[in-house]
Amino acid sequence: MNRSEKKEREQRLQKVQAAYEADDLLYMTTLDAPPHPHTALGLAVGQERYSAMEAVLSMQAHAESLGADGVLGVSICAYPAPYQHANGYYVAYGTAVKWAPTE
Repeated sequence: MNRSEKKEREQRLQKVQAAYEADDLLYMTTLDAPPHPHTALGLAVGQERYSAMEAVLSMQAHAESLGADGVLGVSICAYPAPYQHANGYYVAYGTAVKWAPTE
């Protein structure tokens, strides 16, 4: 493993660790039924990433840019690499939602 690969790997690990330590993440679930009334804002789709966690973080960023309070029906797709002996890619997606005002 060369120096740039080590640096890239270290940066990815730091992002994953930051995701586990974050305390203000969006509400996310693989279920389609939310815990309370909501309005769907649209599809939140992350960019292609080398790990599933990075793909989820990318999807979260897109959902936040839409003004979402949560993401429902979260799924992760894995795409194989176009050539042998290479890592594939992951993409996370779900429905970005805004919670209805509570009375």
